[in-house]
Amino acid sequence: MVKLSEVPPLYVNVYTYTMKKVGVLYDVIGNVKNPYGLVKPLTRDETVVGQPLYVKPHDLDRQRRK
Repeated sequence: MVKLSEVPPLYVNVYTYTMKKVGVLYDVIGNVKNPYGLVKPLTRDETVVGQPLYVKPHDLDRQRRK
């Protein structure tokens, strides 16, 4: 579960600050003011727990065009 600063489209790839792909955003839960995203991880990697995660801008553009 990830706290979101803004809501990206579903099924967008999620990365660490080093741009290592960690998973895919598959659902958004919570209220409008404090949304959380559910990320399906690629592997069971405990090192990303508590770390900020990011979405690449070109992934956002690609998802929004569909």
